[in-house]
Amino acid sequence: MPSFVYKGLNADGATVEGRISADDTVDAQRQLEAQTIAPFELREARSGDRSFARRKARARDRQRFMRQLAVLLKAGTPLLSAFEVMESEEPCRDLAQTASAVRRDLRSGARLSTALRAHLGAGFPEYAPRLVELGEATGALAKAFTDIAAQMESELKSAAEVRNALAYPSFLAVAGVIAVAFIFLFVVPRFAALLGEDRSDLPAFSRWVIETGVFLRAHLFQTSAVAFAGLVAVVLGARNPAVRGAVEQTLMTMPVVGDFLKASETARWARISGTALSGGAALLDALSLAEAAVRSNRRRQALIEARRSIRSGEALDEALKRHSDFDAMTTNLIKTGRISASLDEMLVFIAETHEAEAQNLAKRLTSLAEPLAIAFIAGVVGVIVVSLVMAMTSLYDIAL
Repeated sequence: MPSFVYKGLNADGATVEGRISADDTVDAQRQLEAQTIAPFELREARSGDRSFARRKARARDRQRFMRQLAVLLKAGTPLLSAFEVMESEEPCRDLAQTASAVRRDLRSGARLSTALRAHLGAGFPEYAPRLVELGEATGALAKAFTDIAAQMESELKSAAEVRNALAYPSFLAVAGVIAVAFIFLFVVPRFAALLGEDRSDLPAFSRWVIETGVFLRAHLFQTSAVAFAGLVAVVLGARNPAVRGAVEQTLMTMPVVGDFLKASETARWARISGTALSGGAALLDALSLAEAAVRSNRRRQALIEARRSIRSGEALDEALKRHSDFDAMTTNLIKTGRISASLDEMLVFIAETHEAEAQNLAKRLTSLAEPLAIAFIAGVVGVIVVSLVMAMTSLYDIAL
């Protein structure tokens, strides 16, 4: 659908300008008149009429998009006008196009949840259209968008905590790898030249280190190609959901890291379940919605089995106790919420509790990761230095 740039006077006589999507000029004029705007300039938008701050949407952009929609709807802005504002003011091209496509479907008579399912990109959570559908059914669209934005913000915060916790250890690891590579490629070969071709009398450990450095220097191109291929494989693996899931499942079995991931996932599951219940969803629908946000395949399958038991008549807390790995405190709180008919509020409380626990574990992870990274790099460099010292000592003994 074409976009039109306009300038005009509003009901107060003030000059306003903006963009509007319409089938043609007549349709654009009709839409502006419905908004009590008298245009004195109206033309079809050209590609140079608007510049975007960026083309691709980031996770923070998508969260802000939902938050702005929530604010607009809470302020009483009509749905079509809200998406028109988002289309005209959005600094990210992807999200501006999303707003335009959703608005076009709304003008064609489609439901908002249907339009969002069709046009929201892969970066948006799967639960967003479903929560919007619940908001449509209960007449609480603003609350639905507020809940979506709050959950997305919580997930962003959790991801930021992980990045912050691993940023410095990762820097140390990268710097250490570069230092070790430099020693092997430039220092060890020079030392090997001093020893000459016959190194059979050197200690086996020193000979292995020196021969490794000589080999890597002699095959520098092949070594660089293998290192680059390994880096590409790591990047592709990180983008592959199956590989990423397998890595996360392995990390869940580790101390501290596993506890952090479990606390984060429990918080995410509890918040989405509680939010869906407070929005009017049935229990099984809320649980199904929350399962999609669980990244661990093993945990997701356990929750699916628990939901099947609930469908057969078993109580929620009993099903979770039997199938999931939730701790006793969580299942007891869920039982209390079920008995007191305040399950949605209790699930939100559980989410807040586990989010606080995840924050504490992230701090512990930082305090452990830094000395471990330093110790590992220092150990590798120390091994190389000791091997060279052993070689020097051996050479000195031979000279005597």
